[in-house]
Amino acid sequence: MTRVDCPQRKVSSVAMITIVSGKGAPGATTTLAALAVTWPAPVLLADCDPDGGDLAPGWLGQWVLAGQLRTEVGVLSHATATRHAPAGDPARLLEHVQAVPPARHVGLLAGLSATSQQGAVGVSGWTRLTVALAAFKTASGQSADALVDAGRFGATTPWPLLLAADLVLVAVRPTTRHVLAARPVLAELGTRLASARLGLAVCATTAAGTREVRAALGRDTALEVPADATTASALSEGMDGGALPRRSLLLRSTREAAGRLHRTYHRHNPHDLPASAPRASAHLLAGEAR
Repeated sequence: MTRVDCPQRKVSSVAMITIVSGKGAPGATTTLAALAVTWPAPVLLADCDPDGGDLAPGWLGQWVLAGQLRTEVGVLSHATATRHAPAGDPARLLEHVQAVPPARHVGLLAGLSATSQQGAVGVSGWTRLTVALAAFKTASGQSADALVDAGRFGATTPWPLLLAADLVLVAVRPTTRHVLAARPVLAELGTRLASARLGLAVCATTAAGTREVRAALGRDTALEVPADATTASALSEGMDGGALPRRSLLLRSTREAAGRLHRTYHRHNPHDLPASAPRASAHLLAGEAR
């Protein structure tokens, strides 16, 4: 794998958490969407899978069909608009972020539509985006944390988004196939990241399953997501119009984790508003989605 050299994590008030996965579909995108929904403050959900994003066409598909979300506004449009910029500009990033209709405290940076678009972003584009994410603020000037889906780990992985993250999560299910797929990912990441910045997101699991994964991989579990087919299908496939159940074991679990992760990694700026559970009508952005 080609080694990419770029700045390590810089001190910022914004928390940046990036998730990657090995082979298969362990549930990384679903887990990140659930974290965003339950995040206790404004948050930017960045779909940075170089092989093509699943957040907009999956969970948010009905709003794409209705014209309320545009898949061409996001990672690709930002890379194109800033291609002559020497560094990332957080103010420019806001132009490419769209409000998420069912969770107005969440902003979406829509992902690539096809693998062929990777070349239009490149390492320089991922680097500019990383710098912008690390200092991103809402239209009202409040720092917004970033949850980044970097897709399946491989040759095209956007390394800048991993090296700059406060925490990199490797998504894995409690199955032999997923555990074996996670091992080489953890080994490679372990050569570039401090141990404290690398953890597991165990998806569709039980307490016993999580213990087995932790023992097999020798890593701490930063996030444990219980099996919940109804909520998972809404967040991954947009089932039931993307509507989330009022009572959800998955969302209850991620709400607790989101609060803990926000408290741990968000460095409060005196100019920020106190972090609290966002109202359903709260907007991350000024105005409606583009």
